Amino acid sequence: MGSNQCKKAENSKNQNTSSPPKDHNSSTAREQNWTENQFDDLTEVCFKRWVITNSCELKKHVLTQCQEAKNLEKKLQELLTRIPSLEKNKNDLMELKNTARELCETHTSINSQTDQAEEGISETEDQFNEIK
Repeated sequence: MGSNQCKKAENSKNQNTSSPPKDHNSSTAREQNWTENQFDDLTEVCFKRWVITNSCELKKHVLTQCQEAKNLEKKLQELLTRIPSLEKNKNDLMELKNTARELCETHTSINSQTDQAEEGISETEDQFNEIK
């Protein structure tokens, strides 16, 4: 059902809800003229209008939900596409961390060797000075 049909149904609903047609008789005479079948028909007409109106609203709601679902699906695809890149970045960072740790250990080792060499030089100088 198109949106124009929905609007037409709403307009006709607003124009004639549940009041019986105007009669030149008094209101009590009008009520007596309406039989049970006429009230049933009127209720059925109102019910049909209610269904048409609510089906239009339901259609709008479903279309909105569908669009939101499409947007969420698109966002999910974007996130899923980024996962391999993020995993690669994580692996690269872990590799850099390990390299930094190795450099730190190498630096500590070089400092230790330098200290030992300085001690050896100092001892050699002391021995050389004793010989003089």
